[in-house]
Amino acid sequence: MKTFDQTFLNLFRNGNQDSFKHLYDKYFDVLFLFGQKYISGQDIVEDIIQESFIKVWEKRATFYHEAALRAFLYKTVRNSCLNQIEHQKVRKSYEGQVNKTICDEDYFLHNVIEEEVSRMIKDTVQKLPESARLIYLLSLKGLKNAEIAEDLDISINTVKTQKQRAGKFLKENLKNLFTILYFV
Repeated sequence: MKTFDQTFLNLFRNGNQDSFKHLYDKYFDVLFLFGQKYISGQDIVEDIIQESFIKVWEKRATFYHEAALRAFLYKTVRNSCLNQIEHQKVRKSYEGQVNKTICDEDYFLHNVIEEEVSRMIKDTVQKLPESARLIYLLSLKGLKNAEIAEDLDISINTVKTQKQRAGKFLKENLKNLFTILYFV
């Protein structure tokens, strides 16, 4: 049986526009945050990401695994950002020195890992039941159990139970993430 991701990838490879939209929605936010690590201009980063997705669409038939597609997107955004930095540097005619660390491969890998971890956590939190997700997100904003209970008009025990269930769910579903990070 094919997984959803493999089925989605096959549709994408065959030119299905809905699967392209799904891919765009899935990766735009993390690529945007990733691009902003190189360039602070929101419009420029958005343009770079859109151009990267165009390149992915043009090469869609060559992607047999989502990991390869994701790696291509990150590399394309990174290279386009570096090209933009070079362009800005030339245009400014030696007005400032580009920070050499952003061209470093370690910086690139660190940021890819950071954004992928963020995406995985966000996706896992989205899988929580709605009430548990809402309570968990409010607690992450610093609200106390009593404040959450009052805001949602539920008992404190319900808040505690939902937070405990959310924590257990996240721990179980993200356990492989910690193993991966250990080896990285």
